[in-house]
Amino acid sequence: MTELKDNYGVFKGQVNGSNSEADVVVSLINKQGGEIESVRTVRVDELVYALLPQADYYAVAFEDTNGDFVYQRGEAASWIDDPLVSWIDELDIDDQIDIPSLPIQEFELSSQTALPEAMDFSLDALRSTTNRADNFLRVITWEDPVFSKENVEMGMWRPQEFLKQVGFGLYVLEEFDPTKNVIVMVHGISDSPKVFRELSEVIPDKYQLLLFHYPSSSSLRYTSYALSESLDELVQRYDVAQLDVIAHSMGGLVSKGMIYQAKANPDLLEHLRLFISIASPFGGHAAAASGTRWAPVVAPVWWAMAPNSPYLSAIDSIDLSNGPRHHLFYTYSHERGGERQDTDTVVSVESQLVESARTNATAIYPIADSHVGVMTNDCIMSMIPAILENGTKPVTIPGC
Repeated sequence: MTELKDNYGVFKGQVNGSNSEADVVVSLINKQGGEIESVRTVRVDELVYALLPQADYYAVAFEDTNGDFVYQRGEAASWIDDPLVSWIDELDIDDQIDIPSLPIQEFELSSQTALPEAMDFSLDALRSTTNRADNFLRVITWEDPVFSKENVEMGMWRPQEFLKQVGFGLYVLEEFDPTKNVIVMVHGISDSPKVFRELSEVIPDKYQLLLFHYPSSSSLRYTSYALSESLDELVQRYDVAQLDVIAHSMGGLVSKGMIYQAKANPDLLEHLRLFISIASPFGGHAAAASGTRWAPVVAPVWWAMAPNSPYLSAIDSIDLSNGPRHHLFYTYSHERGGERQDTDTVVSVESQLVESARTNATAIYPIADSHVGVMTNDCIMSMIPAILENGTKPVTIPGC
């Protein structure tokens, strides 16, 4: 947390000055080395964020009228030599950063502004000249060191080190095929995508699996934004037909935060079909609230995980009646097939079944298992493929 406060800043931008429906490419570039620190595809009036290490930057934006992610003369553009970054050590804060209150850097697009010709933000260019797209749709195996126990612990206790050494990831198990429907899997706190390994074996071959990987103690607001950003880039750069989300534990809060942000992003929202949550604490966790009160250093994730936090209140407000359809699994035992308990050893049943989650759910499924054990439960293995086949209504599996 000291490293974060001393060495990082938050950029918050917005593009104005165009009536076009074309996407706008926004990038922040280090003046000293010319390294691309952040690149994002947005729409006019959409907010764009970036967590930046301290350096001198310039910022560019251009209207990508032909959709090739390469700037051409004549495309409306904006160049900012010294963009506004809110450096954390200058914010005079003792706890969480108030993102909504941060000032916004405005990009005014103009056909009179000319950028250097060599502005290529295509995936091929990003992969060959920078590390900005290293973890975007990279083919990986379940045994890859990126999912190691050491990296899980780093993501929990040293999130800034995780972002520097590993970074957010949207990985695939085989070469990405945009003709297949997509399932995004989102793990929980102190975990990795490996929690979905057994479940992945029963997913029909017609689906393409994407594994979202993140430092689990980072701010849920920023983590959900990173997921939203990754999926938005997927939609913009590939003609994917459909997106389903399967989330375990706190991954349900990350995913619901992504859906909350997608409500202002029609391109992404129209692709989201199903949201399947498993043992997710939609009402938060009392231990997180205790941590914010008593811990000498507060992990950013605890602010959002505390019951009645602004983050939970925001995602509670989502109306899912028009999609994506939410299938909610809750766990209520300390062992597989055990007696009904108030918790699943980690999350309370009350938190999993808060009113907003129940009201917005297409179906609710009780599972007699523990918080971790549920991920290899036979009913989960049978019911999720059935939900994927027809997610418009509840599914019934004999014995479950």
